[in-house]
Amino acid sequence: MSCDKDRRYRYESVFAHASFQFCGHIDEYLIANTRHLTLLRTQTRFGKGGHLLERYEEGRLVEERRLRSSNNIFLYYLLWAFHHNRELWRCSHRVKGLTVALFTHPVGCFGMGVHRLLGRVKCAFWVWDWFPPTSLPLKIYAVVVRYYVKRVDFAYALTQGIADKIDGNVSVVMLGMKRLPCADVDRSGSRRILVVGQLRHGQGIEAALDFLAEHLEYSLTLLGAAANGFEQVIEERIRNCNLADRVEFPNRFVSQEELSDAAAKCFCGLALYDTSPGNFTHYADPGKVKSYIEMGLPVVMTRISEIAPYVEKFKAGVVLDSITDLPDAVVRIADNLSAYADGACNLATYFDFQNYYSKGFCLIGNSRNNVGHKQGRF
Repeated sequence: MSCDKDRRYRYESVFAHASFQFCGHIDEYLIANTRHLTLLRTQTRFGKGGHLLERYEEGRLVEERRLRSSNNIFLYYLLWAFHHNRELWRCSHRVKGLTVALFTHPVGCFGMGVHRLLGRVKCAFWVWDWFPPTSLPLKIYAVVVRYYVKRVDFAYALTQGIADKIDGNVSVVMLGMKRLPCADVDRSGSRRILVVGQLRHGQGIEAALDFLAEHLEYSLTLLGAAANGFEQVIEERIRNCNLADRVEFPNRFVSQEELSDAAAKCFCGLALYDTSPGNFTHYADPGKVKSYIEMGLPVVMTRISEIAPYVEKFKAGVVLDSITDLPDAVVRIADNLSAYADGACNLATYFDFQNYYSKGFCLIGNSRNNVGHKQGRF
């Protein structure tokens, strides 16, 4: 991206949390629309390599540093909070005027009082996670989130379900999407199904393997690492059903390039979440579903997330009320692939991250005087 000092940017200075995995392309959006941007890419607690600090000036990467993390739960969050506050301090003192700090986890709230007291920072809390408060840690999490949502300068929720739990007046901004090149591949002859993400109980993997055992013309690609020994369940099912020649299961996470190559050979994706009341996916905007859609794959999913009505509205796949309906759904998509692929394209266009975020956030400069908290604008 070329540097243009005369260009009018939507933001002057932003400090934001990001991820190494799919996160709705918020990083790409901010890089393109911010003059001075600092991104703190946070590693998952069990990931390797630590956090990554990236600094951009008018869309150009000018600094990149690795930051320490830990697998110990207490040290993990302590280091995250330390890096957040130290790098936010540096970011806000590097430029004149206000810096907007955009974060998606309450760890970003710790220490914000000091930054705001100095008059250099406005805090925007985009709440991504909500868990039914069934244990003491989750009850504490709920209290902390509700407390800070009322005290930050700008508040958003990833879904209406989260908004209703924390503050019904908070604006909802879901994850944006973009149509990837592999979406335009001709899949008319494919009968291969894709499942991507961390593989564990409660995701319908067993049902997908049983479907293959009864429908010999279909094959399956399982991309992701199995959790808590679940690979043994998968491997045993593959052996018992004689599926070794029709199931690809590397048991590891893959790069975006590998994922796109695999998706180009498949005709639909599965997101068969457990629909029990205690599943936090009821409040989520699953990245798995949107990843399928932006790769051009119609999705078969259970009715659990707020993205499900959009999948139905745009005819971008089939939403199941019962896992027993999986065979009919897969066959229906295979027999009408062109129509469902068009629906996936239309859904990706609706959530196009550049247009969607510009409307959802209503990003107007860095001054709170322009807009209000309850509208979730900054």
